[in-house]
Amino acid sequence: MTQETSAFQVGDRVKLVLDKERSPDNQLHGRTGEITDIEFDDLGETTGNSQDNFIYTVKLDSGKTPDIHFRRYDLKPA
Repeated sequence: MTQETSAFQVGDRVKLVLDKERSPDNQLHGRTGEITDIEFDDLGETTGNSQDNFIYTVKLDSGKTPDIHFRRYDLKPA
């Protein structure tokens, strides 16, 4: 088994980059926060990219933690 490394780590500051037209959570687009948790699943087996195996929880600068999780393509370094 190989060790997986996520694109982001707990404590990293990120900006949410959500599809403004397609995402039901597009009101969060552009908000910034900190990664507080990282979970693992097997989406990478479907997409062929092991970075897709990680699901991130982000606590926004407002103090709220949305009840949704984000993938690496929803985030960029803040």
